[in-house]
Parts: sequence; structure tokens; C-alpha cells
Amino acid sequence: MGDKKMFTNIWMALFRLIIVIGMLIGSYLVMTLIFPYTYPLMLAILLAFFINPFVDFLQDKLHFPRVLAAITIISSILLLLIGMLVVIIMEIYQGTMFLAEKIPIYFKDFILYLEALFNTKIIPLQEKILSIFLTLDSSQQDTLKNTLSNTLDQIATTGSSLLQNSFTNIPNMLSLFPSSMAIFIFVVLGTFLISNDWYNLKSHLKKLIPENVNTSTGKVLIHFKKAFGGFVKAQVILVSLSGILILMGLLLLGIDHALTIAALSALVDLIPFVGTGIIFLPWIFYLFLNGNYSLTIGLTILYIVVILSRQILEPKILSSNIGVHPLLALVVYFIGLQVWGLLGLLVAPAILILINALHQSGAIKWVWLFIKG
Repeated sequence: MGDKKMFTNIWMALFRLIIVIGMLIGSYLVMTLIFPYTYPLMLAILLAFFINPFVDFLQDKLHFPRVLAAITIISSILLLLIGMLVVIIMEIYQGTMFLAEKIPIYFKDFILYLEALFNTKIIPLQEKILSIFLTLDSSQQDTLKNTLSNTLDQIATTGSSLLQNSFTNIPNMLSLFPSSMAIFIFVVLGTFLISNDWYNLKSHLKKLIPENVNTSTGKVLIHFKKAFGGFVKAQVILVSLSGILILMGLLLLGIDHALTIAALSALVDLIPFVGTGIIFLPWIFYLFLNGNYSLTIGLTILYIVVILSRQILEPKILSSNIGVHPLLALVVYFIGLQVWGLLGLLVAPAILILINALHQSGAIKWVWLFIKG
């Protein structure tokens, strides 16, 4: 009788586990299906959630009307973004003017380098290949010619296809601009409307959701906000470390304007996937072509050190600031990379924040108790 009851409990626990897994998969599928149509609204809600404390501060402490407080905060954010864009455009403009002055000199050096390479490497190599080719019999020469011809045809076909696809995609990319502007306007207006009517919307939502769900959701949101703050702090630490490493490396290599380059490199380090490579890789490539091999090696070593240090420290710093174990952070990053590729590196922090919020709010414990029965 006891064995029968034990097996019944096991089967019931397994059944409840299947229910939980089914709900998770179902939620994931529903979110995947509706996300392409609702992400502007989700983004507006998220932005309204994060600016709400600042709007409350203007309303409660400085006695701004709610409408004016929301407009002030949103306008300040937009002005900050526009200011950053202007600074970036100015930097690009100054860089373009600098290159306009220097490129003719660099181009002349590059042509001289190619000329020397052609005279010292290409011509002797061509003569050596020709002498070897002449020692072959006629059938071997024909085979080699056909192989070379087929290879060149394949390269030409591939190159023309790439160019055709590139030019074909330009109108498609340009057609995204009106859509992107419409989405941007929708997000800004949505953020304002939600922020302006935040507490009324929150009150209506509470009435639609059962009390116990409201309580659990409130706890999750509180811990989610705390974990998100930890994530921002972790990114600031990582960017600062990258900037310090780059500054020290550039000073050791004797690079001019090391502080400016380090600051820009730290800023672009926030860009997912690309990071500091957007500055270092073209720079290294140019130095290599220009024959400055010592500086090429130095910058390559510095770039590798920065990349490795970030990859090693990121899980540890994120875990300590978000509040999860470093091993769990490493596992989530690995799974994210395997499932979503490079996008997984961007998804992983969000998953860690969600796991921490669910754990701290007791939601994971509640699910476990439900499964155990």
C-alpha cells in the first residue's frame, strides 16, 4: 500500500512538472508569435516603468503637473540622445577632415608598398611558377589551366552575386527608414501616454488581475528593477575596466591622444558583438599594410587582452551585481550562445536578471513546492 502511494506521488509530481514545462513552452511560443507585433508597446511600457521615479520626483518634490513632468523627462532623454548624436557626427566630421588631409599621403605610401611588394615578391614568384609550369607535360598543363580557369570563374560568379545582393539590399534597407521612424514616434508617444497615466493604468490592471497574482508580480518587478540596476552597474564597471586597460596599453605603446582613443573605445565597447573591434581592427589592418609591424603586434596584443579580460570578467561581475552564482552565469551565457548564436550574448543578461527576480521573489520556490505537491 505504501509503495503504491509513493508511486502515485511520483506520477503526480511528474504530471505537475509536465504542466509547468508545458506552460513555459507555451508562454515562450506565444511571446515569440506576438513579439514582432507588440515590441514597440512593450518598449514603451518598459521605458515608462524606468522613467516613472524621475517623473514622480518632479511631480512630488518640485510640484510639476504630471503632464509637464512626463514631457520634461522624455524631452531631456531625447535631448541627451540628440546631443550624443551631434557629438558623434562632429567626431566623424573632424575625423573625415583629418583623413582628407592624410589619405593622399597614406595612399602614396600604400602604392609604394604595393610596388615594392610586386617587384620583390610577385614577379619572382611568377617566374618561379612559370618555370615549374613549363616543366610539366601538355596534359598536366591543360589540367592546371582548366582548374585555374574554373577557380577564377567561381570567384567571379561569387563576387558578382555578392555585389548584386548588396545593391539589391540597399533599397530594402532604405525602405526600413520610414518604418523605423514610425516605430520611434510610436514608442515616444506611447511612453508619454503611459507615463502620464501610470497610476490609473496600474489601478485598472490590478482590478483585472487576482490579488495573489498581483502580489507575486509586484515582488518580481521589485527584484527585477533591483537586478537591472545591478546590470547597469556591472556594465559601467566593465566599460571602465576596458577603458583603463586600453589607456594603459596605448600609453605603453606611445600612442598620441591615448586618453581620447581610450574614451571612444570604452564608449563603443557598449555596442553588442562589435565593441572595441570597430576601432582596433581597421587600425591594426592599416598598420600592417603600412609595414609598421611592431605597432601592429602591440595593438593586436592589447586588443586580445581587452577581449579576453572582458569575456573572463563579465560573467563574474554580472553575477556579483545581479546576484546569481558565477557558474550559473557562465552556463546561461554558454546556452544562450549555443541557442541564439551571438544574439545569445545579448539575451543572457536578461535571462539572468529574470532568474534572479524569480528567485528573490520566491516564484521559483513556489513552483518547486507545486511540483512536489
